[in-house]
Amino acid sequence: MPYKVFPMFNIGPLMINMYGIMFASGFLAASLLASRITKKSGMDTEITQNLILVIFGGVIVGARLFYVAFYWPEGKSLGFVDVFKVWEGGLAFYGGFLGALLSGYLFVKKKGLNFWKYADILTLPLILGHIFGRVGDYLTGGHPGKETTLTWGIYLDNAVRHPVVLYEIIGLILIGASLVSYKRGSRIGGFLFLTYVQLYAVQRLFLDIFRIESTDPRTIGLTPTQILVIALFAMAVIAKRRIKNGFASTNSRRIAVDDG
Repeated sequence: MPYKVFPMFNIGPLMINMYGIMFASGFLAASLLASRITKKSGMDTEITQNLILVIFGGVIVGARLFYVAFYWPEGKSLGFVDVFKVWEGGLAFYGGFLGALLSGYLFVKKKGLNFWKYADILTLPLILGHIFGRVGDYLTGGHPGKETTLTWGIYLDNAVRHPVVLYEIIGLILIGASLVSYKRGSRIGGFLFLTYVQLYAVQRLFLDIFRIESTDPRTIGLTPTQILVIALFAMAVIAKRRIKNGFASTNSRRIAVDDG
């Protein structure tokens, strides 16, 4: 397929990167969607906006630390100051996801709010923001795939390769579309978010097969992200079971009170 990498460009003293533009645009789009969903649900939009700001900090810190810990290029020097140079590139989605999850959980619990309710509210905005970020990756040649002879391969790093990022964008769109339908019928708080975790875990487990080892190193044949998504999938299954049992118990008590 026709493919072009958009390099960084200058605006005065500033170095602008298309990934940065798409990342910022994704954050804005996700924030607007989250506010709309919150308002439609009859909840306090100010709390959601404050939560999003807290999550944004968690995303940056988590994404950078995960990248430095597991994806730092071999042979490249790493000093203390280098950890903070996010403008040079190097953010990992699942690090950002974990950072967002932790910071969001702490904020919600401090406010005495229902964590699962807010997790569900932010699920579709999360997917939307993720799509924007991956478009930024695609425009800047991020995450090159293994070489291929398929007709939809893209020419990147002196070879025709799997468009792994494009695969992921398509997968995220499908996950988002399926969750919109699921959301209409779901009555159990937390199930929307946990279903997203499961679906994306399966997608990422499969897609990492097509990534090259120079940018996605392997341990026991798996990338760091593949190991993480296996654990997250299992945790989502356990969490769903506990929430469902709690929901059933609550309904049983409610029915008993009504009958009484």
